[in-house]
Amino acid sequence: MNQTQVIEPPATHQLVLRPAGGADAASLSEMLLGLPEWSLYMRFQTAIGSPPRPELLQQMLEPNGAAWVAERDGRVIGHSMWAWVAGVEVPTVELAVIVAEAEQRRGLGVQLMTESGRHALAAGAGQFLVMVSAMNDKVLRMVRRRWPSARVERDGALLNFTVPAADFFTG
Repeated sequence: MNQTQVIEPPATHQLVLRPAGGADAASLSEMLLGLPEWSLYMRFQTAIGSPPRPELLQQMLEPNGAAWVAERDGRVIGHSMWAWVAGVEVPTVELAVIVAEAEQRRGLGVQLMTESGRHALAAGAGQFLVMVSAMNDKVLRMVRRRWPSARVERDGALLNFTVPAADFFTG
């Protein structure tokens, strides 16, 4: 007797990086809910609500620039975005990134920031602003390693790094 066994193919665990949109709100919210309060505070510098406020999710997914999500097995595991900074002489964009706890320290944050930076450069960015909590050692090390020549100014609990467009990919 011949038996047929149905075997599910193994999950690919493939990383997908793609533009974000409003349809990603639920999955992004789920990722944010899985992060420790400390990680959320380090990224947003304020409480974001539980679940995150819809206005916040909309700003993250539809900024005045562009946004990306990283997915693995159909779940959002990372988010990056750039947004134009108003009232500055040089066309400046703020970069922001957040990565699920289990995916940190694997280069995903750098990959997301690189994708956002590429897109912002194509849109005319002359420099980048990366705002980091002075207590966020992980991100501070990454920014200082990637852009050692970035100008930095302290603004209360934040360190604001300015990276000229010409230096963005040389770090």
